[in-house]
Amino acid sequence: MSKKSEANLNPGLAELVKKFSQSDVIAEMEKEYQSLSPTSLPLREIDDSPFLKLVEPNSKIIHRMVPSVRSKGLFLPIVVRKVSSHYELILGRKRYFAAKEAGLDSIPAIVADFDDEETLLMLLADTRDEREANVVEMAVLYDALSTRYGYSKKTLATLSHESRSQVVNSMRILSLPEDVIKMVSQGELSYGHARAICPLSSSLVHRAVREIKKRNLSVRETEALAASYRGEGAKKEDPLAVSVGARDIVSKERSLTFVFDGEKEKEAFLERLKLLVLDER
Repeated sequence: MSKKSEANLNPGLAELVKKFSQSDVIAEMEKEYQSLSPTSLPLREIDDSPFLKLVEPNSKIIHRMVPSVRSKGLFLPIVVRKVSSHYELILGRKRYFAAKEAGLDSIPAIVADFDDEETLLMLLADTRDEREANVVEMAVLYDALSTRYGYSKKTLATLSHESRSQVVNSMRILSLPEDVIKMVSQGELSYGHARAICPLSSSLVHRAVREIKKRNLSVRETEALAASYRGEGAKKEDPLAVSVGARDIVSKERSLTFVFDGEKEKEAFLERLKLLVLDER
């Protein structure tokens, strides 16, 4: 699908962007839901959002919620949609995981009717307005809206109340190895640290993470470390190969062949290439 700009949004999409860019859209929805009668649903019949499978909820936040959920239940119902024989979570992800950890059998839920695009927009608005927003969650939602529905960086910036460059930098986090992405999602590695090591190859990323933890490096110190790694790599390896995470680059007349250590490194390169192409649009 071609990229959409705010100048040529179709009326339906323009209305969605206008609605979900409002700061209080989720709060207003939750007020509406409070007037409805929630249904008690078995937890075993509720699945986490497939859009957020890469994003593990912050365990520290969930642990803090468990005692209250265990003794009082959920103060607000979660919002789900019916998918086949199960229900799929839309809003209330932390409450959902706290209820699971608390050992509840069932929880109150509002069953709503939203398509995939509306669901992604609701998730983005909900994450954006949280006090402890998860940058990985934002990045995953940006990527889904961009890939599935052609949302431009400018439109994503409008929806998230961020600058276009912040949107681009957030999406670059997804080029990191999955275990490092998990660290960022769990709060074990800050967004600033993650952004600093994004340009490195997979092996150098893991080396940098070990140094960050061992020496308790600041973001500025991590940026200097990443720069030194790139310089070190350039002395021993093809600098272009280092920059794209390849083991080697074979040049033949008018073609270049990129050689990677594994499938993960190749996929990371393709993801970075995709983001660079989208940045130019």
